[in-house]
Order: sequence, then structure tokens, then C-alpha cells
Amino acid sequence: MKKTASIFILFLLCALFLVACGKNKNSATAEPNSDVSYENGSDLTGVVKDIDRAGGLISFYNPVIDGEETFIYTGATSVQTKNGSEMSMDEVELGEVYDIVIDKSGGKLAKMTMKKDVIEETDARIFPDSDRQIITVEGVNYAYSEGVVALSGGQPIDPMEITSADRVTFRGGNGKVYSVIVTRGHGYLEPEDYADFVGGTLMIEGESILPVTEGMLVVVPEGRTKIKMRNGDLESEGETDVSRNMVAKLNMKQSMSQVPDTARVTFHIHPDGAELYINGSMVSYSEPIPMYYGLHSVRVVLEGYNTYQGTIRIKDPEPTFRIDLAEEVAAVEEKEDETGQTSDGSTVEPDDSGSLDPSNADYDVDHSITVSAPNGASIYINGTYKGVAPCSFTKCIGQITITLQKEGCQTKSYSMEILDDSQDTTLSFPELAASE
Repeated sequence: MKKTASIFILFLLCALFLVACGKNKNSATAEPNSDVSYENGSDLTGVVKDIDRAGGLISFYNPVIDGEETFIYTGATSVQTKNGSEMSMDEVELGEVYDIVIDKSGGKLAKMTMKKDVIEETDARIFPDSDRQIITVEGVNYAYSEGVVALSGGQPIDPMEITSADRVTFRGGNGKVYSVIVTRGHGYLEPEDYADFVGGTLMIEGESILPVTEGMLVVVPEGRTKIKMRNGDLESEGETDVSRNMVAKLNMKQSMSQVPDTARVTFHIHPDGAELYINGSMVSYSEPIPMYYGLHSVRVVLEGYNTYQGTIRIKDPEPTFRIDLAEEVAAVEEKEDETGQTSDGSTVEPDDSGSLDPSNADYDVDHSITVSAPNGASIYINGTYKGVAPCSFTKCIGQITITLQKEGCQTKSYSMEILDDSQDTTLSFPELAASE
């Protein structure tokens, strides 16, 4: 009897202990505060790639999966700016970046809000690098993948087709490219009747200065383009309208005229037999050369001797330049000292009527670039004709624009950087699309 009472008391104490513990335990709030509005985060971030306004469909590039996703939108779909203001779907532009909410019940687009932390650069130049899969804009590198939104005239393009002549609206963030939309593209200028200017310079207003060579096809910005050719005493100016991805022709002989106040430049080059290139074209220096005042690139080449590459400034009527090439004995880094002596032994001596500014070499004469495809396409480097693919030519170093042209096909250009890696370079490009 006493044992049974003890067990009952022990049982009672345990029950009281459990009740007490239950009273002290914290419990979750059954309902959130009704005075506070709660909203789930976005389902994904998407870059607008295409809008089918008639069918009520919108396609996004999803950077996370590097793929495209398409959703139905309706009049009930909320479209908002970065600050939360409502906007219409008609105001949405290709390439814009949105945080997206999907209606789970119907799989439709419930809400899209402009992403706040997007970096946007308008009227920008970009420099794509396909080997490293990066695009450089304003000195900053951004990674891109195959599915990135890159558009010109609403049509998808390879980022490598964007040249230095183009202007774009760039959007990116977190080190990634979201979209690149070409706002001002490029076309092509094919000068005609300009034999008198070969060896001179071609100036594209506000863009670049190029050597004049035979068979030129130059990448120029779309719109009204002004160009000027000069060679010695001769000058010609002209302008024409250039359409995106189309070739415009301009006759340079019709406006040719004599230019006063050009200099007669004398070159004394040792040893005899060296080749002299002015602005990329080989010229004879047995007599004074008529040259326009200003800067000109100079290259002197002779087998067995170190090549000289530099820039001369013409500022007086009859300047003289003396260039002595050193024998090629070893590969050393060139560095000019205050006396005009280079580390390879070459000397360059302008007289008081001119000045000579050394510059880094633009060519690797010991190596070549080979373009293997597309077969039969004419190849131009920075507007200069190089041959018909497959073809090889002296390797040029740095940022270049390579243009492909073929009868009955659309002309295409690619921007790329050629590295000074002391190796031959082989390039292959997709077949050109047929002309429309």
C-alpha cells in the first residue's frame, strides 16, 4: 500500500513538471502582423530578348541558366520602373533587365520590375574578346556567354561583329554582360578613282586616319560620312550616306585638287637597298617625297637588319631624315635614349626641319596571319585589302577590324585583338549569309 502511494505521488509530480514546462515555452505567431504588407522576392532576373505583342508573349534571357524563357503576359501583368512607378508593356525595350515574378497558379507573368543595380552605358564603345569571353567597356571587363543578348536592328548578332565604329547601349552587373544593343552601327565605304592617292592618308571625320592602299574597303559609321584623302600636293574631300551593313561608293577624283604648302621630305637611309614604308605603303626615296604637314608613320625594312618603326612629324618645307639600320644580332627590347640611339643600334637623326617620334611596332614581320575561311572571301584588315581566303599576310599587332566581302553575300566585319606572342595566327570565320 505504501509502495503504491509513492508511485502515485511520483507520477503526479512528473505531470505537474510537464505542465509547468509547457506554460513557459515560446509559441509561434499564428498570423503575420496585419498592418505590414508582405511580398515574395522575384523568381528570376531576365533580359528582354523578344516581345510578341500580337501573341502576348515575352522572351527573356536568363543569365543564371544561360538560356531563354518565354512567358505569357496579360493586361493584369504589372510592369514597373526602378522606383516602382507603373508603365505599359509598350514602353519595354529590348535589352532591358527586369526582376520577374511568375503567377504560380497559371504560369503567367505576374510582375516585372526594372532591376535597380544594373550598370548602363549609353553611346558607348565596347571591345569584345572572344578568346577570353569578355567585353571591355569604360575600362572595365565583363564576362559574357553564348546566350547573351546582343542585337543590331532588332536582330541577334555575335558580339565580335561590333566594331570600334559602332556605338551601343551596354547593360551589365556583377561582372556579367546582360545586353549590348547597337544604337549606331556601321557600313562600308569603297572609294573609287583614287589611284593618285595611293601611299597617302585617308581621314574619316572624327574616327580614324588610315594609309591609302589599292582596293580599299573601309568600315565607317552609318549615317552621313565625310572623308578626305591626301597625298603630297593632292587633296580630295567627299561625303556620302552610309547605311548599316551596306557598301557605299565615293568617287575621289571628281573633287581632287592641289594642296598648297606641302613639304618635300628627303630620306637618307643606310644601308642601301632598304625598303621605306610611309603610312603603310612602300615608296621610293631616291628623290624628295611630297608629304603633307603633320604626323606620318615610317617603317624601314631590310633583311639581316633590325626593322625600324616610328613616326615623323613634318613641320617645315624641306626636312631631311637619316635612318641607319643596325645589323640583326639578337632579339632585344628597343628603347630610345635622348640621343636617338636605340638599344638595337639603329640611329634616327632628324634635322631641324622635322622631328621623329618613336612608337611601338605595329607588325611582326617574322610571323603571319592566315585566314582559312570563308573560302573565296576578300579579306581586309583595317580597310586594307590582303587577299582572298584562304590567304596569309604579315602579322599586324593590336586591335584590328577584319572585313569579309564576297560576291552575292552580306559583307561582315569582326573586331579583335591580335597579340604580340611571336606566333603565327590562324583565323576562321562563319560562311557569309546571302544578300537579301
